Amino acid sequence: MLAVMRALKLDGPTAGAIDIEGRVLVHDLGHDLRKGTVLTKEHLDRVRQSREVHVVQLEPGDLHEDVAARRLAAALSAPNMQSQPPVQSQSRLIAGHRGLVRVRGDLVDAINALGYMSVFTLMDGQAVAEGEEIAGCKVTPVAVPGRLIEDAEHIAREQGPVIELLPFRQLRTFVVATERLKPKARELFRAAVTAKLGWYGAEVLAVREVARTSAAVAGAYREAAAMKAELVLFAGASAIDPLDPAYAELTSAGGTLLQLGAPMHPGSMLWLARLGGAAVVGVASCAGFGRSSSLDLLLPFVFAYGRADAKDLLRLGHGGLIEAAAGRRFPPYS
Repeated sequence: MLAVMRALKLDGPTAGAIDIEGRVLVHDLGHDLRKGTVLTKEHLDRVRQSREVHVVQLEPGDLHEDVAARRLAAALSAPNMQSQPPVQSQSRLIAGHRGLVRVRGDLVDAINALGYMSVFTLMDGQAVAEGEEIAGCKVTPVAVPGRLIEDAEHIAREQGPVIELLPFRQLRTFVVATERLKPKARELFRAAVTAKLGWYGAEVLAVREVARTSAAVAGAYREAAAMKAELVLFAGASAIDPLDPAYAELTSAGGTLLQLGAPMHPGSMLWLARLGGAAVVGVASCAGFGRSSSLDLLLPFVFAYGRADAKDLLRLGHGGLIEAAAGRRFPPYS
């Protein structure tokens, strides 16, 4: 651990300009003279009103906390993000648009292990809207040796990016449902599909309700291919019936089933396939579009990468108990 810069205790009433100029205040001297202030002779009267004043002396190469925070934020920042000026020595990275946040946890750990600095982020794999905070950074003392920041910059430059924000693609999306829906349920299903896909900017090519027969499902797959769909969302296939037309006709159409079942709840009956260049994502029922489930954790990956990958689905098992605990990071004290 590097030594902190030289700390000095001043007798306020007897302090002179030479005692304070260029030194950094490490505690508040009122609401308008806060810790982190680089003192000048204009602050002398205020200092003399205090019995005891604590400051640190910056040595050559030391960086003030705000300068350090700006440089850390710049090192962490990547396309589609905006770094904000320091507020109380802390800089934040803001999403420039909707997208999928990817975080290299090992690199965050490596930077934090350098000492005297903190990098904190959203969870890897989280979808965010424009203007949301993605990460923050600061240094703990009011100044740090510049070589610490250089080390953090080296990690970000040589091993990074530490954080990415992947924009969502406007995938051409074809929706198939093999459930018999009553008029009200049909209306709710279409509204849920439109709202959910619209958030990603998808181009919805069609919403087809077809019979759960081989001919009807095969026809839906052909239509999706003819319309050059990039994503096929399938609602209503039985995940426990290997003879369900959703799977049998997928194979006949030249597709491949990649993963049957998701390590999450609710939504463990999610399935994943590929049909030509299109990703195919299936849920057990149309109701799966109207509530938060595993589908909502997978779709950000599909829209960010433009593909369906079994490893993206399987990695969601860590944190996949989403029924009651989603979003909770604090102990349930009450």
